[in-house]
Amino acid sequence: MDSGKDCVDLLDKLLTQFNTRLNYVLVQNRLRDEHFNILESSGVKERALAFDAKVITLKRLHAPVMTKIDNNSYSFWASKNKDADSLNPLGLLERQRVKIWLNHAYGEIESVGV
Repeated sequence: MDSGKDCVDLLDKLLTQFNTRLNYVLVQNRLRDEHFNILESSGVKERALAFDAKVITLKRLHAPVMTKIDNNSYSFWASKNKDADSLNPLGLLERQRVKIWLNHAYGEIESVGV
């Protein structure tokens, strides 16, 4: 989920359609925004939690690094490894930021048993 209303509406429809037949993990994706006010005030998160949903958070990645990854069409794996062929490769510090971000993301995923 990002912070927008569209994600909240989609989650609401998913919960309505499948109720407790699915195992839910809400991924609060902070890559673009830190706040989930629409989700928090909608009641949809509480509904998901009532269905035993798990919640994890993906931290925000440093914006210039995210822009460079996007511009190069890199996967996150490619982002953390040295790329000598690109005209605008990630530098050592940028690759280190990606590695730290990925370690956190993997830890969050592992915390819910996925």
